[in-house]
Amino acid sequence: MKNNLLRHVLHVIGYIVWAVLVNALAVWIIGPLVEDLAIFGVVAAVILIILWLTSLYPRYRRRFVTFTLFSLMLGQGLSALAFSSVSKTLVVSVVMCVGLFIAAIWFGKIRFFPLLFGTIAVILANAWLPFADWPFLTQFRIVQHSRLHIDPHDLDAAPFDVIHTPTGDALLTVSQYIPSKALLQQLVQTATDTPDALQNVLQTAQGEYRFVEIKRVGNRIEQVPASAADLAQAHPLNLIKSFFPFQLAHWYVANGELSEYLSPYLTSNQAVETAVNSASYATSMQALSNQGVQDELSNWQSALAQLGVKANPSGWRIEAGKLTGSYQGKALSVPVTATSVVGEGHFTSTSANQLLLVGNNDLQVFDLDAQKVITTYRGTSANPVPNDVVIGPLSHGGRDAIMVNAAPAYILTVSSSGTWQQVYTATSNSFRFETVLDTSNGPTQIITDDPSKIRNAPTRYFSSYHFVPGSAGKEGQLERNWRVFRTNVVNVTPITLTNGGGEDLAVAIYGSGEYLILHKTNVPVLPISAGLFCVIVIAGWVNRIRLRKGGGQA
Repeated sequence: MKNNLLRHVLHVIGYIVWAVLVNALAVWIIGPLVEDLAIFGVVAAVILIILWLTSLYPRYRRRFVTFTLFSLMLGQGLSALAFSSVSKTLVVSVVMCVGLFIAAIWFGKIRFFPLLFGTIAVILANAWLPFADWPFLTQFRIVQHSRLHIDPHDLDAAPFDVIHTPTGDALLTVSQYIPSKALLQQLVQTATDTPDALQNVLQTAQGEYRFVEIKRVGNRIEQVPASAADLAQAHPLNLIKSFFPFQLAHWYVANGELSEYLSPYLTSNQAVETAVNSASYATSMQALSNQGVQDELSNWQSALAQLGVKANPSGWRIEAGKLTGSYQGKALSVPVTATSVVGEGHFTSTSANQLLLVGNNDLQVFDLDAQKVITTYRGTSANPVPNDVVIGPLSHGGRDAIMVNAAPAYILTVSSSGTWQQVYTATSNSFRFETVLDTSNGPTQIITDDPSKIRNAPTRYFSSYHFVPGSAGKEGQLERNWRVFRTNVVNVTPITLTNGGGEDLAVAIYGSGEYLILHKTNVPVLPISAGLFCVIVIAGWVNRIRLRKGGGQA
């Protein structure tokens, strides 16, 4: 009696473990093989599946194959519902679970309780983290996984700006809300500052945004309303850059809170006239960009004044054609031709204090001691310089390099004499630099989104590389440190949530408001899962031989 009970318990536990493990194997091993190695990966995946199938005793093969398909379909279905509305998630989940449950019992002849507990295991695992995001677990611990309410027509992903607080960094971002009828009436009555103000209020009433901070509160990370003091530190253009300058941001204060809405910067006729005039397109866009920046910064400062604070963003910025900021305790304001600041670094030497600026199809290195631009890299009509640039050292403690997200992407360095050199060119036009992590442990990590080198598809995966210099004047190469087979990972932002704590990565998922905060770990998830699969296959063969000798009796 006790032996039978123990055997049934172990039987149920086996179903529970396999229900979760098969979903993990699908996203950690089978999926990456196919996605990265093309036809070679498909062949490898087929071999693994055949090894597993042949380890099953024929009498029980139908049952286990059915349960495997049941677990995979349930896991992927629940993962797709991760951020749907509560009502939709509840209704669809119940219908899906009941339908698959009945089909598994009818076709696979699976016993009720093993199937029930396997279903519960998949539901709980997916509730902890959707299976679509399990690829992150191969390299990271999930610090937080949540979602912001964002309309993809306004913002393609959750925007981030890092704010420094007394206890650690906070992520400033936006989340959509619907104004109440009373507030909407108030806004309509006060929409008199511009001729189209009333139209803008009415058009955006269903898609306005409020500022929130993602920060550590006690032992938890929470989304809280942004304080006026923290908003004063923000760089507003970091939060609205997705469609700039075609969309113009507006900010206003109501009931003590700062809100945002977007409106078209150009009328339809203006947009068409600008697009068809190819000879002056670049100049027109530059002028629009400059004017849009000034309009938005003026509006931002006015809105902050209503909150009783003054804009005081950290770092450097360009306003009204002047580079402004603070250096060695003194305010600095210097006329420049550039339009934006990428960041501060050491480009010509490790002791130099410099800024990288982006101008009209050029990159400029501004020396803070000399208070002037000391060298300029100019793009061409065939290979223009985009406004999407990342900076960071190629080796720990070395000079900063400039990583340009063009098509293809490339890396530039600047010599002590101001000479620019291209030291790396991506092999794919869809390769993209995200950020650089310079830690004291190991080589500098260049975080990227890049495609498979074998499979002919532009799909990009979240990856890390380190730079290997070339020899005899040749370009260097990037060697991979790790890859997470998760697509659409954007806005990768290093952040230290607690002073003195370790550095995390905040990432957004393109096309949604989903975001994650990740902490790098060295847990050998892939070897462990591969080892478990091998154990299961070997145990299956051993059990198959035993059953054959025993005449098929378990």
